[in-house]
Amino acid sequence: LPRMAVLRVRNHQFLGLLLLLSTEASSITARSLPALHLSSRALRPHIQPRSRKLLCCLPRDPLTRIEETEGEARTGHGGWFAQNVMQGVAGGPSTYAVMTVYFVQGALGLAALARTYFLKDQLGLSPGEQAALMGVVSLPWVIKPVYGFLTDGLPVFGYRRKPYLVLAGLLGSASWASLATVVATPAQAVAASTVASLGVAMSDVVVDSLVVERAREDESASSGALQSLCWTCQSAGGLASAYFSGSLLETMSPQQVFAITAALPLAVALIALQLDEKRVPRLAATSSPLGEFVRLTSSQGALLWQTLRQRQVWLPTLFVFLWHATPSCGDAFFYFLTEDLQIGPEFLGRVQVGTSLASIFGIWAYRTYLQEVPIKETLRWTTVASALLGLSQLLLVTHANRALGIPDTVFTFGDDLVLTVLGQLAFMPLLVLAASLCPPGVEGTLFALLMSTFNAGGIVGRELGAGLTALLGVSSSAAAGGATDFSNLFTLVLLCNLASLLPLLALGFLDEAPTGGAGGAAAAAAASDEPGGGAAG
Repeated sequence: LPRMAVLRVRNHQFLGLLLLLSTEASSITARSLPALHLSSRALRPHIQPRSRKLLCCLPRDPLTRIEETEGEARTGHGGWFAQNVMQGVAGGPSTYAVMTVYFVQGALGLAALARTYFLKDQLGLSPGEQAALMGVVSLPWVIKPVYGFLTDGLPVFGYRRKPYLVLAGLLGSASWASLATVVATPAQAVAASTVASLGVAMSDVVVDSLVVERAREDESASSGALQSLCWTCQSAGGLASAYFSGSLLETMSPQQVFAITAALPLAVALIALQLDEKRVPRLAATSSPLGEFVRLTSSQGALLWQTLRQRQVWLPTLFVFLWHATPSCGDAFFYFLTEDLQIGPEFLGRVQVGTSLASIFGIWAYRTYLQEVPIKETLRWTTVASALLGLSQLLLVTHANRALGIPDTVFTFGDDLVLTVLGQLAFMPLLVLAASLCPPGVEGTLFALLMSTFNAGGIVGRELGAGLTALLGVSSSAAAGGATDFSNLFTLVLLCNLASLLPLLALGFLDEAPTGGAGGAAAAAAASDEPGGGAAG
């Protein structure tokens, strides 16, 4: 199964771990940072939740790279490419497939703004309606462990990875192509977007499995080299698409942007055909693929349940859910930016580039200054600071920033940069916490389940925000027959920011988290056969 958590990482490797823990910088979701910036969340209310990349548990240390001392001194352009672009990882069909998938995951943000404008302007959805429907689009990310079970336990034509990766690419390409051509109703748009989300989530699980396998088989890909290359490809795709996601809309229709985006998942399907994957050995006559799948699922499920019922696992998991489940007003604020402030898509693309870079800075700042700070302390002060600074959006809502001589665009851009950094500082310790909860034997399954819980909290928060938006009557031009009504946006922004403080009441749940590393929960599970486990009493 795809995810394995590292418990001890050398100091010089820690930055790489934190970079990989985060999703690509350009795709931090609207609900990834619950106590965060409103305008930045508003700019990306449509982007699907990304899985959080963990450095794999690898058998070799220190890093074995392609070295000149091996008698293969690298000179000229070839040596520079191998060391600086490929980062010492040997090329090959599997490596290039992994690089392609991660680049595409980042580059899919190209259609992010296009879809939001499409739903708002052409399909006439109100802010509350768009928030509610796009929450549905994230559902495939809630069942990620299922994809892990399928790819590990149910080979197709004798292959575990290649068919599922091809299927994921075809699903994504077909979905974006349908948005570009035949989709004409909100229901159709949601269905197509959900299938596209399914394709990305499935490919994410498959490619993570490939990374684990590749790192174990090839010394040049061990100890973080391949993971670092993956993050580089993902970030390159995300940063490239961030600006163009807005600038293309200045000259193209959303459907044309969708058509361009459809080619990206198709590249995944094509590169998957080149995978050099060994066929799974034929099963004995008394066995069947379905029977083996049921056996694997049952054994993993039993071990997973034994772990989850431990108090020191489910209480921190509940906190992760609650931390992400506070209501968001991102969709309503996006409508305000584009209709009331008349901010165009090209500028919104610039903001996405800026917040992408700010996210990277936040990761570096966490590694440099907060690595040794207790998780509870980091979450406490970053949540409070983010909520207070988030209230600065009220200046934009009331246009008080203009009285202070600050243009709307400058205020929006600067506010987003600061709050993105704070959001990343708050988010990183949660991912480290998730890794520490994963005991040996179910690392991949449990981490995928924890991230699914995180994504489920995001969906709940989005739906709560949608209900609150509708309750307060915040509407858009298409929903109000040409008029706009943002009179209650002040109240909506205020309530959402104050609600982001509520998870602090459950901060004590983290006291139950294992302190001895990822094996703490496993040790507790082994110490007692009682429901609830030893420490649970």
